[in-house]
Amino acid sequence: MNDLQSPKQRFNSPSAWPPQQVGADAWGNVQAQTAAQASVAERMSFIRKVYALFFVGTLFAIGGVLLGFIFPELMFAVARHPWISLIVLLGGVMGAQAVRLVRGVNLLALFGFTTLTGVIISPAIALYSQINPASILQAGVLTVGIFGGLTAYVFISKRDFSFLRGMVTIGLIVVVLSAVLNIFLASSAFSFAIAAASLLLFSGFVLYDTSNIIRRYPTNEYVAGALSLYLDAFNIFLALLRILNAGRR
Repeated sequence: MNDLQSPKQRFNSPSAWPPQQVGADAWGNVQAQTAAQASVAERMSFIRKVYALFFVGTLFAIGGVLLGFIFPELMFAVARHPWISLIVLLGGVMGAQAVRLVRGVNLLALFGFTTLTGVIISPAIALYSQINPASILQAGVLTVGIFGGLTAYVFISKRDFSFLRGMVTIGLIVVVLSAVLNIFLASSAFSFAIAAASLLLFSGFVLYDTSNIIRRYPTNEYVAGALSLYLDAFNIFLALLRILNAGRR
């Protein structure tokens, strides 16, 4: 899609916020108006909720890493059964999405999922803390810088990045298939290339998801918005860790 507005247009400009139909979802719940249709106060309240939940979810993820260190048997179980961990992770994403509109349960699902991601990456954090401890802090700082910079760009430029949908979708498929292929190839060079591609891909997702949150998300789907942003930041962090530790064992 082309840009829908000039950078000088306000967020509540009719041309900047295309109208969408309000109807019912698959569960029979009446969908709220989108952020584009909401008043400035409602839109800002929605955006604050999204980013507050994203921040708190990140803290729960750090707590999940600490759980792995406090209970080594949990960390070892994750390390011994990576495929089961992956299936559980995917199930957690789908579960959090399924209950995103169920008040109370949606918050438990979001924070439960982010805690789970921390537990699942705890073996990798433990490994990198032994071979290159500085890389963990470096990856965290770089993640904040990349995520924050891209987010600020979307808000300041007011550009619509929905045109990235096809590119990031195809890119995600390519990265996933490449990662599966590298399980059999076990190539360090290919692994580095996948990490670099993942960094670019999820940077694109930050632009795409942020743009959708301030335009197309219904104002009652703050949990879904926070989950999308968390997954973007989480994958950027993992990609940076792999890049910073390329060639190390």
